[in-house]
Amino acid sequence: MAARRGSQWTADFERNLRKLERQLPAPVRRMLRQLGKNLRDTQRQVEAARAQGEVRLHRLQKQLRGDATRVQKQLRGDATQLIRQLRQAVEPKTSRARPAAGRARRSRKK
Repeated sequence: MAARRGSQWTADFERNLRKLERQLPAPVRRMLRQLGKNLRDTQRQVEAARAQGEVRLHRLQKQLRGDATRVQKQLRGDATQLIRQLRQAVEPKTSRARPAAGRARRSRKK
């Protein structure tokens, strides 16, 4: 019912506006129509700019998420490498006996 009232109100407003326009002198009426046309054109331009802005915003947000993911992966890799280097630097050095290159070879009988 509220929608009907709104549309009825709009219809009444438009009808009364047309009555007022007919009562205006011709030059003022033309200027008013031109003003209305310019207003509608401007509104279309604003809506188009808004839509383009939203598209650009979504594209930039997607790019930012991708960049953040790449940076995060790189930082994880760098942190892992640094931790590995730190562990190696802190690890106590023990002298390990090097194993022989292999068993001593027996001389072959000729």
